[in-house]
Amino acid sequence: MHKRKMGPLSGLLVLLAAQSALAADCAPEQVQKGEALFGSDCSVCHSAKQGGPAMMGPNLHGLYGRKSGSLAGFSYSQAMKAKAVEWQLDSLEQFIAQPQSFVAGTYMPYAGMADADGRRAVGCFLGAQK
Repeated sequence: MHKRKMGPLSGLLVLLAAQSALAADCAPEQVQKGEALFGSDCSVCHSAKQGGPAMMGPNLHGLYGRKSGSLAGFSYSQAMKAKAVEWQLDSLEQFIAQPQSFVAGTYMPYAGMADADGRRAVGCFLGAQK
């Protein structure tokens, strides 16, 4: 059996495949709906703009692929750091549904979003912020 090293081109192909998978799961309409929901439900505490400030909650730009509790300069709960989940569409949908259940001890005061389509839309919007 041969061992192969992943070169820069291979890494790029893996990244593009992951982005294509997200794009396949998210229609442009979902991203637009998610942007509107983010604006009404999330932007009081979070920014999703590149270089945007941390507010009451961390900046969510580039969230996908990031480990929970890992954004430098933001003070996370020990529970969020310990969860060590990699944020992707599925994990984000679970968290948005019931933050306190998904990460018991999170500082996030949001009660959760009951609407599954809304959760997916917010996840699609955040996935597009890269």
